Amino acid sequence: MEKKPEADFLEIRLDQFSSKEGNANKILKQIEKLNAACVLTYRQPEDSSLQSVGIWTQENVLPLINGLESEKHYIDLELDKDNSIFTNLDESRFGIIRSIHNFSGAPSREELLFYLNPVMEEVLATRKTELPFERIFKVAALPKSQAEIKSFLESCSYIASQCAKQNMPIGFCGILMGEEGQEYRIFPERIGSQFTYCCLGKPKAPGQVDLKTLLEKRSK
Repeated sequence: MEKKPEADFLEIRLDQFSSKEGNANKILKQIEKLNAACVLTYRQPEDSSLQSVGIWTQENVLPLINGLESEKHYIDLELDKDNSIFTNLDESRFGIIRSIHNFSGAPSREELLFYLNPVMEEVLATRKTELPFERIFKVAALPKSQAEIKSFLESCSYIASQCAKQNMPIGFCGILMGEEGQEYRIFPERIGSQFTYCCLGKPKAPGQVDLKTLLEKRSK
């Protein structure tokens, strides 16, 4: 990539990169070259529609983590996983995205509140930086029926309202995976989301929209 795309943050999916020696520094140099703000993600196999390319460890990701500029980037930590490669992360240097993924249905409102509670507690002990949000709660689901879709969209709007009520607001991103969710990827504010994910080129997740299409539709 020679030029930074028209996106606020670039997501770097570490599981889609080889973890061979030296690659962490190569990724870091490319981030610096583009002067990009990033979301650093290491997705577990069951939480992705993509097959892993590399298996990273705390040791081989360390040069990248240590080299990233403080208070500029986000780290995505799955709420229901141990996030082992980020176990010793100095969270004060980064914004944190707490994420949930479900490819077999949609969590209920009660389940989402259960997952949101620890994020609310975390943000109370977080100092304010220049990042848009210190903590972000992200949930992506692939509902099994029209009833689940309706319930999930309503739950997202409710959870977004709870995030906004905090003294230090928590960012929210709700993603309805699949073709029926494309509208809400392009216009995430319709369910209270402050941001969305899109792809460069071919979709990387069910229903994902490419950046060019998203920008075109939002400009109309």
